[in-house]
Amino acid sequence: MNPRWLPWSLLASAGLLLLTALPRLPSAWREALLVAALGGMLLAIYFAHRLAHRVGAMRQQLHELNEQLESLNVELAAQQRRRLALIDGLPIPLLICDEDAMLRYVNRVALEWFGFRYITGKSLLALTFCYDLYLLMLKAARRMSTVTGEVTLSFPKERHVEVTIWYLGEADSHHLFAIALLDKSELLRLEQVRRDFVANVSHEFRTPLASIRSLAETIHDDPSMPQETRQRFLSLIIQEADRLTRIADDLLTLARVESTVPEKEVFDLEPLIQQAMQEMAAEAQRHQVHMQAELQPLKLFANRDQILQVVLNLLSNAIRYNKPNGRVIVRSYLQEDQAVIEVEDTGIGIPSEALPRIFERFYRVDKTRSRATGGTGLGLAIVKHIVEAHGGTVEVESEYRVGSTFRVRLPATIDGGASSGAAETAPA
Repeated sequence: MNPRWLPWSLLASAGLLLLTALPRLPSAWREALLVAALGGMLLAIYFAHRLAHRVGAMRQQLHELNEQLESLNVELAAQQRRRLALIDGLPIPLLICDEDAMLRYVNRVALEWFGFRYITGKSLLALTFCYDLYLLMLKAARRMSTVTGEVTLSFPKERHVEVTIWYLGEADSHHLFAIALLDKSELLRLEQVRRDFVANVSHEFRTPLASIRSLAETIHDDPSMPQETRQRFLSLIIQEADRLTRIADDLLTLARVESTVPEKEVFDLEPLIQQAMQEMAAEAQRHQVHMQAELQPLKLFANRDQILQVVLNLLSNAIRYNKPNGRVIVRSYLQEDQAVIEVEDTGIGIPSEALPRIFERFYRVDKTRSRATGGTGLGLAIVKHIVEAHGGTVEVESEYRVGSTFRVRLPATIDGGASSGAAETAPA
């Protein structure tokens, strides 16, 4: 019943009571009863007004509390979304587990790492197949503190990761822990590359330096050495010094390619290849190798000097590792909006087991022959880095003792129609 109707109900009840009781009572009692009824009605009206005011205030408070609760729920949901968005946006895998190593939440990167779509409620061991990580999680749960370590994951591929596990707090009567995984595989690979590079550079410099020192000491310790022998030793010293210079130049070239963005321009590819063939003509004549070009007129948007370096390095390899009276064919053509440069030779070829490594620095298939022909072991590494810096790819097809074909693919700037031509350059 609405409180505001209470006074009127009491008033009606009192009126009915008076109507029935007053005629039968003495006048004194009637007056007393009237006064009591009037006082009771006034008191009832007062208390009913106070009650109605109190109920209205309570309703207003209840309404405000409901609004605050709804606002808090909205804010809590927004905070939860922001927290999950933050976790999902992290560039490293993050997993949240309870003390029993059961997964409560994993972020997007963790799902991508392990190839799952939904893993909440599963065991950490069932997700990672890594017992060492499972033991680290149990160790953190036992100590209720931060634990770090390094483990190797084998699923779905091998990764060397640094693990950090820390306590988050309690939720739903469970202690929650966060697991962050930092992939160190690339860092370890780069560190191994750095160590190999330092060792290779040291070795490449040590050999000519030892030769120079030995020859110089021989000349120094033998003043009566015949002039012919002295000249021969001095020539060898000059050759070794030139070899050191070539290695240093190639190292500087490789460093520039790796550290700077190429300055590009539009140029014709055909004249560039012809220029490279002219520069290598004397080298081809010394090795009795015929060079032939099959070129389509194409345009490139690239660094002209670096692309010239690519063609020169490929031609140099094709000539040096060729057979007497061998051939080198240089082709350029358009294929699926890509400019393709091919250098095919009839040389000694590359064994299949060596193909994956030929673009490594200082790697040589035939170390003795490479040094004898003046190679530094950096030419193909320079080619690979220049091509990749231009957004292209380089590949090789080879058959041992038959020949090799190096193929460079670069983004092309298409120029009207393309027509093919052929030119031939051969040693006299």
